[in-house]
Order: sequence, then C-alpha cells, then structure tokens
Amino acid sequence: MRQFIFTALFLVTSLKQLDAHKIDAMEFEFQASSESWVLKCEADISYLLPEFRYQIDEPPLRRFRLMNETSASEWKLYLTQIEDTLDELITFSFNGDKLPQTYHYPGFQIDDPILPEDPEDIALIDLEIRVQPVAGEGELRLHWNDDQNAELIVVIDPHQDVIPLSALSGESIPLLTQAANGETKNPDESPLWSWLVSGFHHVVPLGLDHLLFILGIFLAAPRLRPILGQSLLFTLAHSLTLTCAVMGWLVFPTTYIEIIIAASIAWIGIENLFLKKIGKNRILLVFGFGLIHGLGFASVLGEQLENISPEKQLIPLLGFNMGVEFAQVAVLVTAWLILRPFQSKQKLIQKTGSLLIAGAGLFWMIERTLSLA
Repeated sequence: MRQFIFTALFLVTSLKQLDAHKIDAMEFEFQASSESWVLKCEADISYLLPEFRYQIDEPPLRRFRLMNETSASEWKLYLTQIEDTLDELITFSFNGDKLPQTYHYPGFQIDDPILPEDPEDIALIDLEIRVQPVAGEGELRLHWNDDQNAELIVVIDPHQDVIPLSALSGESIPLLTQAANGETKNPDESPLWSWLVSGFHHVVPLGLDHLLFILGIFLAAPRLRPILGQSLLFTLAHSLTLTCAVMGWLVFPTTYIEIIIAASIAWIGIENLFLKKIGKNRILLVFGFGLIHGLGFASVLGEQLENISPEKQLIPLLGFNMGVEFAQVAVLVTAWLILRPFQSKQKLIQKTGSLLIAGAGLFWMIERTLSLA
C-alpha cells in the first residue's frame, strides 16, 4: 500500500507538470515578394523565453499583467531572449546555404506594449521573421530544431486552397523554388506520409491522455488479438467524428470535450477493477469513447485544415488517422511485450495500472472543470 501511494503521488505530480502550459505546434504564414521572404505568426511569449520554456510547471505569462507590469528595460531583455530562442528553433537556407534573418514586431512598441487579444489571456506577440531574397535558381527551405516536441506548421498562401506544410524537430520543409529568371513556385503539398507522421506524433509523445485510455483498454484483458481489434474499432470511431468535425458538420466546445475525454479515462480505469470479461457493453463503450476522442483530435487537425476544400482534406485525414492507429498498435504491442515476463504478477499489474489510470483521469477531469471557473 505504501508503494502504491508513493507511485500515485508521483504520477499526480508528473501529470501536473505535463498538463502545464505547453504548445503542440507553432504555426506560421509564409509570404514571398521581391523585397523579402517573411514568416508571420502570433508567437506564445512563454514558449520563447528560457525561464518559462524549461519550467513546464510554471503557468504561462498573462497578457494583461505583461502589458501593465513590464518595464521598457524588461521588454528589451524579453525581445533579446525571444530572438535568441528563435535563432535556435528556426533557420532558413537557400541551396543549402544558411541565410541571415531579422525579427520584427508589427504594431508593438516597448513604451506602449499592445499584445494580441487572447480568450485565455495568454501573452502573445505579433512576430515577423524576414530574410532577404537571393538571386538565382534554387530552393528556399525552413529548418525546425525544437526540443519541446512541438510541430512546425507553415501556411504558404492563406488565400488559396493549399494544404499547410508541417515538420517535426530535426526536419525541414521547402518554402519555394526559384528559377534563374527569378520566378518562384510554391512547393508541392504535404504527402500522405507526412500526415501519417503527424498523427503518430500526436499520440506519441504528445497524447498522454489518449495513451492512458489505450493502456486502460489493454489492462482489461492484456491479450494481443482482442486488444488490436478494439484498437481498430476505437480508431474507426474517432476517425468518424474527426472527419465530421474537420468538415464542419460537428461543432463542440474544445474545453468540454477535454473534460469528457478525462472522464472517459477515469471510467475505463475504474471499470477495469470490476470487469470480469470483455463483453458487448465494453465494445460499445470503447466505440462511444472513440467518438469523443475524435472530437479532441479535431481541435488539432481542424485548425490546420479549416480553410481547405473538402476534397483536399481527404489525404490529411487519411494519413493522420493511419498515424494514430500505428501509434496505438506500437504502444499496445510494446505493453504486451513488457508484460509477458511478469505474467505471474499480471493481476497486480492490472489492478495497480487501472487505479493509476483512473486517478489520472479524475485528476484531469477536476483540473479541466475548475479551469472553466
């Protein structure tokens, strides 16, 4: 019992840190002209400042406080730190040669700092990263080197029906190709593979709540064949609601969906403690909760595809869902292999694991509910 309590307290502490302020993606708009090549975004200030970036248990900087309680000298320091971080995160190259980049903050003045409004009062800043165009034939690429597992997303032209490009840390994406006469061409749209990787990434390592739900299903009956079948059923369910939400056929407040997802994790963990065998009711429950989890994924993918025509959304939806399923299968097979040598203690592992999963779900449910106040 003492060991269980210690483990539970450790888990709650870890969950508090993992559920602290952290972004899943940094999204830019890219614009090219004869005068400059520019990336634009509303950047999360906390994400770019070292003192907050590496202390995930700290709350994010708030817009109102930062605007009213920050001196001009503090702002100068903040901007220097932001630019140092961006120098590490983002680099441009043309035909493999690194390009110098400059930073600009449209509408922002140190003596009168006005920050973009945000419904959660998170401190954001309008940011432009510019490089001077290079003459001659070649390819402009953007390199992403983040150590926080965030995804880079770039919208090449928001006024056209063009699917955004994305990259994980250590990867790069093409922004344009230029002919010898100076004519430029937008890159090809992201292939199926890149969306598959994105779907996998949003489960491992980003989707801790999704992972715990899958492990909760596994602990009820840790046998590979039935678990893989339930995983496929779960994927079919969340693929259905994810597609409907991205297409605009379903609209639900993200905050309430996150609370229900937390409740689903708690439910699975608690039910495991009393479940004797996997029956029809459990299968229906997995499918129903899959529908809810699909709406959670929609908050991620929907923002990227909100201005894309339905026919162009098919490849991203297919790739993303395949990536999620591959991630689930990878997690389940890994859990099964880890559990095999400990079959003599399987009942204890099932009970302890289910209790911890239930506790995590209840913790998130309470925390997310309180955030509404």
